Formats: sequence, C-alpha cells, structure tokens
Amino acid sequence: MADLEKALGLSWAPIHEVDSDMTNRDGSTFHLKTRVTFSTDLPLSIELIEPTPGTPNVRRGNSAFHHLGYWSDDLEAEDSRLSGLGMPCVYYRNDPETGLRRIMLNEGPYGILLEATNALTKRAGLDAFYPGATP
Repeated sequence: MADLEKALGLSWAPIHEVDSDMTNRDGSTFHLKTRVTFSTDLPLSIELIEPTPGTPNVRRGNSAFHHLGYWSDDLEAEDSRLSGLGMPCVYYRNDPETGLRRIMLNEGPYGILLEATNALTKRAGLDAFYPGATP
C-alpha cells in the first residue's frame, strides 16, 4: 500500500477482513482468511489482496497481478458465457442474505483471473464503488 501510495499518489479505504468459506468449481469448499483494501481514487480502483497459501488466492505464475474485476448483474449467466469461451469458474462465494453469487473468479487469458462482482448484492463499506455511485 505504502509503495503504491508514494508512486501513484493513491489513497486507501480501510482494510477489510475476509473470513469466509468459498466454493471451488468442483463444489468443494475452502476457507479464505485474508485482508483486502481498495484505492479510493475513482474512477479506477485498485484492489490489494493479501495472499492466502493453500487457496487459489495466491500469486499466479511470476506476476503479482492476480485478477481483473468488473461488475455483472447476473453471475450465473456470466459464468455460462465465460465457460463457453473456455474460461471456467475457479471459485465463487454466495451472498448469505440473497443466496445469489456475490463474487466469482474465472480463468482468464494469460493466466489472469476474471472476477465478476454482483452489482445487485451490496457489500458493506464498498458503496462508493458500485455502478452508478456518486463520489
């Protein structure tokens, strides 16, 4: 965070603790305990994630670049679309209140994951980053 703050003049949202079960594409689950933060200098936001050894949430190849995130209103349809392009789901998390998929990571090109985030399931502390939000 400090290096990117100095280099790019970024500001950061408070660090958010993630302590949740995630589901692999084969239906098995794993526990993810990590910390994340987002840059607050919109319109582009950078997410920093603490790697979690033993989970898919680790460095991919020789790059520290893990995934590209974007919004979707229907993660089930998005999974079908991406899987049809040869980019299957790696893991996902359902929203505990709605049962809808909250986030989903699919294999993307060049070894980079694609993270679709459901624009219809609210996440506390991230309101400013949702589509249509006003800074």
